[in-house]
Amino acid sequence: MRAAGRIAWVLAVFALVGTGCRGSLELNEIHIVHSVALDAGKNGGVKLSAEIARLSAGQQQPKGMQNKTFMLTGEGSNIFEAARLMRAKSDRTLLWGQTTAIVISKDIALESLDKQIETLRRFRQFRNTTLVYMIDGQASRVLEVEMPNASISAQALRGLAEGGETTGLTSRTSLLDIYMDRINGYKEVCIPAIRVLKSKDGEMDRLIKAAGFFAFRGEQLAGFMPARISKGYLRASNRMRSTIEKLACDGNPGNTIAFENTRSSSRVAASLDKTGTPSVRIEVDADLNLVGQPCEDQTVTPELIAEWEKQLNSEIEDQINGFIAFSQQHATDLLGIGERIHRKQPQQWKRIKDEWREIYPTCRFTVNVNTRIDHTNFTI
Repeated sequence: MRAAGRIAWVLAVFALVGTGCRGSLELNEIHIVHSVALDAGKNGGVKLSAEIARLSAGQQQPKGMQNKTFMLTGEGSNIFEAARLMRAKSDRTLLWGQTTAIVISKDIALESLDKQIETLRRFRQFRNTTLVYMIDGQASRVLEVEMPNASISAQALRGLAEGGETTGLTSRTSLLDIYMDRINGYKEVCIPAIRVLKSKDGEMDRLIKAAGFFAFRGEQLAGFMPARISKGYLRASNRMRSTIEKLACDGNPGNTIAFENTRSSSRVAASLDKTGTPSVRIEVDADLNLVGQPCEDQTVTPELIAEWEKQLNSEIEDQINGFIAFSQQHATDLLGIGERIHRKQPQQWKRIKDEWREIYPTCRFTVNVNTRIDHTNFTI
């Protein structure tokens, strides 16, 4: 019995030693990747750039390792090969699992979006929640910006997604969101756009700014939506949380009244009539507060508030109609109108499914906006 007990004890020790730390790495053996940029390479290849945190031995550094960053690049026929070739330039193993954001250049998106997204999904170290952005120009330029407000570009990119809830100019879009849209086919893909702003003297890249959305038609880039059209898109798709709306003062277009949009909700209904023509109705409700100085010689009264609400209804309706015109001009169904018809009238949908991209630009849209000004800080 004693011999059997000794053997069991030895086997248990070997099991713990053999499985406890296999494959683990110390901090001084890895480089942590915070953000990634994809640019078009030579001969149809891919240039991959990675923003990497410098490891700090000091105990006073936040999170124990962040002390600004450096950048590595690799180029290959695909993303996986470029990442492997990048390792040849690194003295440590690259850890991709902490990547916050991926920036894709317009040039590489023009070639094939599906190819890049599928490769990123197969590159299993990337998290599903990794943010995705696009830029018109070199994506690697975003990782090189020396910002006064953030030491790591990934921090700024994450902040832009969070700030979109109050600006109404961008929205959080993850790698999984894009992959699901392409696989499910419910609606077309839309990726947030960013720009790099220079310093006042024009010599250095200093800030990263949200700049609307790039819209796709299938895997092909359809067009770019600037700020006003982007606001219409976010409202119509019920992704608007808060923003600022302005009205011009009568007789002085240079002066405006500002309103904070504190709540926004939308409902989209789509159907086919007896002739098979698709019709869409978009209903929008919005609550706003007066946050700017009223125009000169204006006294805030219930009648004036009612007039403001009428003007805001018209302004928001124009934003949404601008988005609708863009989507029909580029034949990109960003609201998933086809899927709504499919679920409501499946038999009729079978007849038009194959020609939906040609049919979508002929859809009849009706937009109805109801705004309510809750607080104006006036007393009667």
